[in-house]
Amino acid sequence: MALKTKKNDGMVAEAPAELPGRTRNNPEIDSRLNAFIDANPRDFEYYTRLVKEDPGRAVRSLMLKDMHKHESEMKLVFKQLPAAQEFFERQAPEVQAKIKERLTDVNPFYHEKAFVGEVLREMNRQDFVKNRQQLMPEKKAPAMAIG
Repeated sequence: MALKTKKNDGMVAEAPAELPGRTRNNPEIDSRLNAFIDANPRDFEYYTRLVKEDPGRAVRSLMLKDMHKHESEMKLVFKQLPAAQEFFERQAPEVQAKIKERLTDVNPFYHEKAFVGEVLREMNRQDFVKNRQQLMPEKKAPAMAIG
């Protein structure tokens, strides 16, 4: 199935509903993407032409979008980093060791982001345990029959 979009000169470009070699298909995302392509036919045509004529530049365009997303995420990470470091330093040595161990294979370029992520996971884990404990009724010692 192909999605057709019209160019100003009347030519039609077709967007494949599924990419060759793709093993998974998410109909909801495909539907949203098709609607976005319909709303942006010039962009679709530009990217289609770019992939055909200059694949290296097409790859760099995609990487540029990824880079902008990464930089946006890093702004948040650097805001969270001082509080994450504070939380980390208040933890028991064994918790710190677990967090450090999870970061051993992380690319240094992503270390701060991974560190904040691991601290958030640890905070969530501790809150989960604490919340579960609060939901559990207190256990009363069984009455011993004397006699």
